[in-house]
Amino acid sequence: MLDVTLGLIEKSAPAMPSVAEIVAEAGISNQTLYRSFPSKDDLVLAVLEKGVGRVVQFVSGRMGEVHDPREQIAAWTRGVLRQVSSVEAAQTSRTVLGHLSTSGSASPGGSQHDLLTPISELLTAPLIALGCDPVRDGACISDLVLGAMRRHLWSSTAPSAEDVEWICEFALGGLNID
Repeated sequence: MLDVTLGLIEKSAPAMPSVAEIVAEAGISNQTLYRSFPSKDDLVLAVLEKGVGRVVQFVSGRMGEVHDPREQIAAWTRGVLRQVSSVEAAQTSRTVLGHLSTSGSASPGGSQHDLLTPISELLTAPLIALGCDPVRDGACISDLVLGAMRRHLWSSTAPSAEDVEWICEFALGGLNID
């Protein structure tokens, strides 16, 4: 159901597919859908959670390709910002997050923030390796990069390669390391 819903969102963005479209494409009944998800918002939230898992897997893979903790943080930054560099991915994210925001299912200070925590937690190991405070420094880097991602997402823009590298340098420059 999640893959079908995501596929429909990708096809129909910026519009959100209806429950009727989702159940027809999935070949299930409304009753089957609502047994698994109490509401359409719960289904869309599950799609978002799955998307976050994919981002974590992608970014983690990129970070694993380098061994220097500074380069891991830069890889994290590039990987996160890649989510708004792709026009299609950004449109899908805008559709899902916009739906959840207007429905009240995921406010910026609530569920959406909590959903992004696994992405932010990827910074812990490289920050510890650098002798930094993973909680405070991680929160600052995460706020910077996720804030830039949100700004680009909601303004329908994409960061340039130079912008991404500047954010990487800025984030690393803010760490108290020698």
